[in-house]
Amino acid sequence: MIDFPKPELELSRRQLLGAGSAFTLAFFLPGKAAEAAGASSAVNSWLSIGADDSITLTIGSSDMGQGASAGLAQLLCEDLMVEPARIQLKQGAPTLASPAPLGTAINTVGSGVTRNNYWRMRDAGAIARETLVAAAMARLGDGNRANYQVSNGVILHSPSGQRLSYGQLAADAALLVPPSSAPLVPDSQFKYIGKPCARPDIPLKVDGSAIYGLDVRVPGMVYAVIKHCPSFGGTLAALPATPAGALALVPTKVWAGTGRGAEAVGNTNALAVVGVTTWDAWQAAKRLSPSWTLPASTAALNSSQFMSDAQRLMSSATPYVAGAANPPGTLYTVERSSADANAGLAGAAKLLEASYSLPYVAHACMEVLNCTVDYVAGQRCEIWAPTQSAKSALALVCAITGLSADKVVFHTTYLGGGLGRKAELDFISQALQVALVLQKPVKLMWPREEDFAHDQYRPMALVRVRAGLDANGYISAWSYRNVSPSILGQRGVPLGASGDSQGYEASQALPYAFGARLTEWVSHPSTIPVGFWRSVGASINTFAVESMLDEVAAALGQDPYQFRRARLSDPRWIAVLEAAANAAGWGSAPPAGRARGIAVGTAFNTVVAQVVEVANNNGQPRVTRVWVAVDAYLTVNPGSVEAQIVGGVVHAINATLYGRQTFANGAAQVKNFNASRMIRLGEMPEVKVLIMPAPANADRSRPIGGVGELGVPTFAPALANAWFRLTGARVRSLPFNPNATMGG
Repeated sequence: MIDFPKPELELSRRQLLGAGSAFTLAFFLPGKAAEAAGASSAVNSWLSIGADDSITLTIGSSDMGQGASAGLAQLLCEDLMVEPARIQLKQGAPTLASPAPLGTAINTVGSGVTRNNYWRMRDAGAIARETLVAAAMARLGDGNRANYQVSNGVILHSPSGQRLSYGQLAADAALLVPPSSAPLVPDSQFKYIGKPCARPDIPLKVDGSAIYGLDVRVPGMVYAVIKHCPSFGGTLAALPATPAGALALVPTKVWAGTGRGAEAVGNTNALAVVGVTTWDAWQAAKRLSPSWTLPASTAALNSSQFMSDAQRLMSSATPYVAGAANPPGTLYTVERSSADANAGLAGAAKLLEASYSLPYVAHACMEVLNCTVDYVAGQRCEIWAPTQSAKSALALVCAITGLSADKVVFHTTYLGGGLGRKAELDFISQALQVALVLQKPVKLMWPREEDFAHDQYRPMALVRVRAGLDANGYISAWSYRNVSPSILGQRGVPLGASGDSQGYEASQALPYAFGARLTEWVSHPSTIPVGFWRSVGASINTFAVESMLDEVAAALGQDPYQFRRARLSDPRWIAVLEAAANAAGWGSAPPAGRARGIAVGTAFNTVVAQVVEVANNNGQPRVTRVWVAVDAYLTVNPGSVEAQIVGGVVHAINATLYGRQTFANGAAQVKNFNASRMIRLGEMPEVKVLIMPAPANADRSRPIGGVGELGVPTFAPALANAWFRLTGARVRSLPFNPNATMGG
């Protein structure tokens, strides 16, 4: 086994594990900690080459449709020198061991699988290749490496013409100690990296053979449907009688590690209705009317109150004090220039101020939350779940069942959408609690209404931006304050002097010439559960920042693209902005009745610019074309990048035009897709994705960017900016059409 040191350290030593006639290379790929969530983002993979020339790569990341596992295999193939089609991918299971051994599952979050493991995966492929070459040298008695060439898993000995496949050398390689490092394929000779590559998961999803969580069936299984207290924070008052058509009612509580906001640990906040079929359980749950006890604080969980609190905190928040409790309502200073921003605003030749608001938004994954559990008391537990957090889920299983990890078998299925929601463990804890009571296999599911009404939402936010302009029209002072609930705070993460990184990301360290600047974040006191939603804080802050910059450009009578271009200092931002503008033909007039808007921003080490073209459809925007330029520094599979960006644009269109969740006395008001409008097929705009060229020779010290979440943040401001140019109306509060339904 190749033994890597702890995450964030350089590779130090490697060992080999041989078994029979197979060459098995286990390598630990340490990665950056998941974005302030306290979850490991290390990828652990297991490469096995059989005597039959089979090559199997076990990958621990979850498949949500993003193609990350196939991308890692593509990286491996470059330096292992085999065609990607030869690789068989296998889903890794979780472990609690540290460091995690071969092939184990990890938490798949923060667009981090590829960016955190690009170099480590390549190193692993090169080391495996050179170990196999060493086996060939030993067999042929020629130790001159220059006499050997490798092509698609076959090693050619030039002097003799002998050809040995990896499979023929697997047993010999299993007896060798791998080198500590190996030369990588030069960038100029890439065959696979940066090239479109077919994903092996796509045919399975097309022909229906891919197994999602909802597809799992276990002999003797019964079905459970969850029914929560309608209001967050409520608890079961009394166990009602089992309704007709149901086998049992099982109360479930909020388990430690799954409590968020008003959903306090220990509260019995839901009932699982168990039936012989899904239909039986679902219909019985709909007929059930349990009695719930609501805390007095529920009366304050109203959308109007949330906005009122945010407005109050814009001026009255209490500053952070080191070592103090710093409860919600605390003001954190994210960045402050040496020059005083408030003084700069007071002395500005012109002062602009605007507030931008965004609502809570549900994840609304197509596959509802579900988990299947087969538990035998005191002996074993087997779980099937569409989860982004298999390692954390395994720890939860052990805590709830009392079993040691070796008695637990965990299967991560395909995910019918994740978007951050399936990084949570509430649905898994509920399934386990039901299985412990029933003592038989059970599949627990959330009806769509429960999915919408008991999400862990993208936080609502109110942002105030003030810009002071000097006599020459430059921004001499910039003041930015975001008031929003804390995702990390609800997870028990201590907040330092700058607050919650998930709240202020994409609002600080902006490469604009702002002069004096002050960036602040205030923790909103709302206890509605919040969580990680595609692009998280960047979806909030990029809207506010890029909308305000557009307002400044308009006030100065300047072109919004040229205005940004003149004030940017980062070459990557400038190049991406120019690429998007040029692709859209920014200097030319759009078709009659249309206008274009532009925005640029960053998240997960990637810079993205979007140009959105819009028409007026009876007072509502109709998006006609979108151009997206993206610079992630390195691109593994451009087809996957394009697919992720286009999917992100669709996600952003839905959220920008229609997405919101509102609350009355702690109860969510939008409970299904009929009241949560999505664009129809005929409304899909043409989307053009431009991927910035990779460097001629990649540098290990340069951060690689993520892609999965990057289609989202810049869309909303680009659309709002286009709408202003078309109509003269400035939209500062999302969504554009909050009352739209699928009926109109």
